Amino acid sequence: MIAPPRTRALLVLLFLSLCSRSLSAQITVDATVTRVIDGDTVELRVGAVTYRGRLHGIDAPERRQPWGPESHAVLESLVGGGRTVRVVVPDVDRFGRLIVRLFVGDDEVNLRMLELGASWHYTEFDQSDAYAAAERRARAARRGLWAGADPVPPWEWRRR
Repeated sequence: MIAPPRTRALLVLLFLSLCSRSLSAQITVDATVTRVIDGDTVELRVGAVTYRGRLHGIDAPERRQPWGPESHAVLESLVGGGRTVRVVVPDVDRFGRLIVRLFVGDDEVNLRMLELGASWHYTEFDQSDAYAAAERRARAARRGLWAGADPVPPWEWRRR
């Protein structure tokens, strides 16, 4: 019997937390990005198991939304091609996806997506000063999606 996605994700988090030195430590693991799904979602392979990861603290334009393909391309350029990343897992969402912060070396991919103007700071789920400042800088420089006249946040676009 195959467990539902949320249950599988929770089991993975439990296993990873038991393997970590301290249960209070954040769960960190190296993974291979097997697929970039859109500007804020990736598939990650850890060993022989593949998981879906949603990037923490950002919300990228949807695939069919203006700037959606460009956002996907930016994330692909940062982590695509089977790149190995360090994954920090602070949570699991209601769809069973791991909520992740991705790192390539010392560079945080989530933060880079904001700096490049490829996503919004998702303040409903994150209040990080660093993320807010990165979005402000991208807006001021009219970088990425901020070069457009009036970009529509994905959460509003999804409601329409």
